Amino acid sequence: MNPAEKRILVAEDEDALRDMFVTVLEDEEYQVDSVANGKDALGLLSKNKYDILATDLYMPGMNGAELIKQCKQMAPEVKIILLSGGGKELEAEHGKARVKFQGEKVETDIFIKKPCNLVDLFSFIEGLLDN
Repeated sequence: MNPAEKRILVAEDEDALRDMFVTVLEDEEYQVDSVANGKDALGLLSKNKYDILATDLYMPGMNGAELIKQCKQMAPEVKIILLSGGGKELEAEHGKARVKFQGEKVETDIFIKKPCNLVDLFSFIEGLLDN
């Protein structure tokens, strides 16, 4: 797998966290686009081909669960990483695909609990891209 040929979209409303994800992913030579909300992510998903969407769950306007649902309709081949610090409405286990938000199943490929270990993040990304 050549990271330079893989494209990742990061949707994260916290500027510092979004910038950190972009920096570390670009350092690993991935092509990375980033946005601060779900609406902007959908705009990019409609125009570009991505291998992975890494999205926060709690964002203003459109939450990550709604973004994932719409992404699956627009581009079902995109692998989904859901990132979240948790919350009462979320049932998920770090490193697993099974996620429920507000009692409804969310179709993710992997859930990563924030704050996350960068070694885990890269391992999960590589695993998704190898499949």
